[in-house]
Amino acid sequence: MEKNDLKEKVIVFGATFGLFLPVRLIFSAYVSEDWLGSLGIMSALAILLVVLIKFKKLGWFGVIFEKQMRKTIGGKTGKYLIGFAIFFLIYFGATLMFIDRGNTIYAEDAEIFYLAIMEKGGYNINDLSSYELIGPQLTYHQGSQNFNILYNFEYMFSIAYSVMNDMSNGWIEHLLVIMMVEQIELIGLLCFYRKLFKPISKVEITN
Repeated sequence: MEKNDLKEKVIVFGATFGLFLPVRLIFSAYVSEDWLGSLGIMSALAILLVVLIKFKKLGWFGVIFEKQMRKTIGGKTGKYLIGFAIFFLIYFGATLMFIDRGNTIYAEDAEIFYLAIMEKGGYNINDLSSYELIGPQLTYHQGSQNFNILYNFEYMFSIAYSVMNDMSNGWIEHLLVIMMVEQIELIGLLCFYRKLFKPISKVEITN
């Protein structure tokens, strides 16, 4: 029974994530690059999936999907999944913020690091101390040491993510936007599924 249950979980979650993410990528790439334009795609597919399952249009897949939703999403695991989704939403949002700051506030520094890494413009990654970087020149005399440490981390992350995004020709930022929208909809869908696919109690099974 455990092997069959594991097999069913792999089929359900593999098919679900194998459907949602590619559709989001295709829609974002060919229909609308704006994240607001792709908002609702995942929800529409999820609702369509539920309707097809309720009307018994998906055969054996619909049966095991509903079974796994009641066992997994409807129970404690569902709460953990919502928690993970919130964590990743914060992570993706913070990363996008760092990229934006690297492209705006620290744009000149990010360009120097990028050119040095790519060995362009005569910059040398091993001799960055000789270049006029904006970041190290900014000091906070009125701030505490802890604040300065936070600033240094913020500066490093902003530069690093901005450079990586430039090296990927903007694809990192594009994927992060898609994944962040995915998490927003995922949290809503998990809450919706938890209401819809409540675990069957022993009383209901007996009746």
